[in-house]
Amino acid sequence: MSKQVVIINITRMGDLFQMTPLLFRLEEEWPGVAIDLIVDKEFAGVASLLPGIRQVLAYDFQQLLDESRAKTRDVVSLYREVASWANPLCRVGYDRVINLTFNRRSAFLTSFLGCPDVRGIMTTSGGDFFVRNSWMSYFLDFQQHRHLNRFNIVDLYALGGSRPGTFHPLRLQLPSNLSGWAEGFLKKWGSPRFWIGIQIGASDPMKAWHPASYGRMMAMLGAHVPAGFVLIGTKKEEPAIQEALLSYRQAGGQAPICEAFGKTTVGELLVILNHCHLMVSNDTGPMHMAVGVQTPVVNISVGHVDFRETGPYGPGHWVIQPDISCGPCGFDMVCPHHACKDHIDAQYVADLCRHVLAHGPFPKFSSRMRVYEGSVDKDQSGSFVLRAGAENRQVSWYAQFWKKFWFETFTGRTSEEQLESPTPPDWLTVNESWRAWIDKISSLCQQADQVEVMCRQRPISVVRLQWAQSKLKEHTSEFLAQARQSLAISPLATAFFRDSHNLQASSLEGMAKEHAQAFHLLSVRLRDVANRLQVTMEYQERGHSYASTARS
Repeated sequence: MSKQVVIINITRMGDLFQMTPLLFRLEEEWPGVAIDLIVDKEFAGVASLLPGIRQVLAYDFQQLLDESRAKTRDVVSLYREVASWANPLCRVGYDRVINLTFNRRSAFLTSFLGCPDVRGIMTTSGGDFFVRNSWMSYFLDFQQHRHLNRFNIVDLYALGGSRPGTFHPLRLQLPSNLSGWAEGFLKKWGSPRFWIGIQIGASDPMKAWHPASYGRMMAMLGAHVPAGFVLIGTKKEEPAIQEALLSYRQAGGQAPICEAFGKTTVGELLVILNHCHLMVSNDTGPMHMAVGVQTPVVNISVGHVDFRETGPYGPGHWVIQPDISCGPCGFDMVCPHHACKDHIDAQYVADLCRHVLAHGPFPKFSSRMRVYEGSVDKDQSGSFVLRAGAENRQVSWYAQFWKKFWFETFTGRTSEEQLESPTPPDWLTVNESWRAWIDKISSLCQQADQVEVMCRQRPISVVRLQWAQSKLKEHTSEFLAQARQSLAISPLATAFFRDSHNLQASSLEGMAKEHAQAFHLLSVRLRDVANRLQVTMEYQERGHSYASTARS
């Protein structure tokens, strides 16, 4: 009998599009696999565009959230209703549940389904939250060191939900009932040689380039390329679109304009993007739709967007990012100046678009910008290659190092990627710090082991246990504060913090044991990093002896 998998993905439209490589990776892992998809009712139609889905299971999770927040019904009755809806799924006998949504609703649903192989967040028997699968834990944690992250969430979905395998691009199904519709729709607006999709708005204004800059870029591009522009987006984005149109006309724009915003269904938009020769966009769901039908994308990455996380996936796509010290900014920040958007000049964007359309050379860019080309690395993951501008050498080296480290740590495979140099630019400083780090971790392991022993004693000495826990917490906080300042170990500190709180046991003894295991895992990883960074042999030997002492 074929394997059966259910995927829970109940958040944004773009997240649905970015999971398509996971579907193909599951087919690689289990040929003939049957995949069901649980989505919010709002996105049931969108889910029909995904390939390889046996059935789409829709529920109004947004209403569940709204009623819970408004307290129009008690939480128990709301979740009983969800349980009644999900009861038939418990009888399917799924071989794996993949939860790609990290919230309370999806965690309870994941645990309710009762599958032994869970990937993602679930609830423990005591009602706490627990993350299964190292890639899914990394997904939650990389925001703490996002300047060092080089994994697109497309790959995190595929690696966490399945395993390493062949590279697969995003791929969406064109609605069969709309064959030829886009050609007729666009013909009403003109017949240029190229149609270029333009997404001026975004769900968050923080991640949208200036509308007036879009208008100037379109005018400059249209003056040199026989193109027309398809303005897409929702009706809510019309004010920004009208601002761009005004700028376009003031800059002398003469090319045909198709005003498709607010006039298409998701399926109709997909076939329009399939008909386009290029799309220029902020980080949006329609950008991923264009990628899914193999239309080249030029992505303008501003605000809190980090294109390495959610940029256009795979070869054939381009990203322009401002070179500014404060970017990308944090998701919890409210920017007072939006200066990053001023770093992106309309002329350079137009020139890059000409190059992508084979109507001009690769431009010489201003130093205020970085330009990246989408690619595939040797481990079959999506990547971006710097084509213009400069990166911080030290950050770049460590980013490559950590991508290789986590791939090998989580998969048990040897990465095919090679570092630019065997040692980091700050090797001397790191080498001098290593002895202190190993000493500190050794001490923390011993303290955690002591707490575990005290939790097993009968009767438990509450006062002594509380004192030991207090000292362990104090010393751990001191170490984490120091570790987070170093590119050489800060990702380990973040992973440890997750591991030390990601506890499945419900008893005091069980939690103490899992807590101590997190410290020992940190010790093992620290020694592994020391070896990889070629820390002097004296420190390697000391690290080995300390870890052995801590475990005995």
